Amino acid sequence: MSVLWLLLGLLALTDLSESSNWGCYGNIRNFNTPGASCGIGKRQGLNYCGVRASERLAEIDMPYILRYQPVIRTVGQKYCMDPAVIAGVLSRESHGGNIMVNVDNVGDGIGVVQDPGLYAPTSWISESQVSQIIEVLTLRIKEIQTRFPTWTPDQYLRGGLCAYAGGPGYIRSSQDLNCDFCNDVLARAKYFKRHGF
Repeated sequence: MSVLWLLLGLLALTDLSESSNWGCYGNIRNFNTPGASCGIGKRQGLNYCGVRASERLAEIDMPYILRYQPVIRTVGQKYCMDPAVIAGVLSRESHGGNIMVNVDNVGDGIGVVQDPGLYAPTSWISESQVSQIIEVLTLRIKEIQTRFPTWTPDQYLRGGLCAYAGGPGYIRSSQDLNCDFCNDVLARAKYFKRHGF
């Protein structure tokens, strides 16, 4: 019986370390971010902003994001992207599928197009849609890596998130790594990382 408990304990540790070490673009736990702008908080009905607002929005989206956890893990392994970052992007872009979405081109960036007038849950965001979103994000990260080869993995992720939202030409220097999309997604990702992603 004690051997069984030992094996179960080792399995739990393996699963914990696996989820905490995913991703080729830095350790999400070490990122510092100011979180959501006051504009994002206000648009979502909050009277505060920053990390507190990002975490509250992630908390609200958590039940919807949990539906996609197996898909998020699969896509994370495929693209070497921390599942918490994927959860953060899905939370920011579609509230975890809690609003009507359409994956499409958005100006110079590519992302999930939201219809703010419709808040009925979608039937499902498919694995191919999540893959498409993260494929675009990793493409933006790789563009940043090519343009700025001396940057750190953390800077690549920040740059990729800002370029994902603002288009490939958005990042011209390390001064451009502090965009609202990136700050909010990273704060949400840290929340999701602390809650099992």
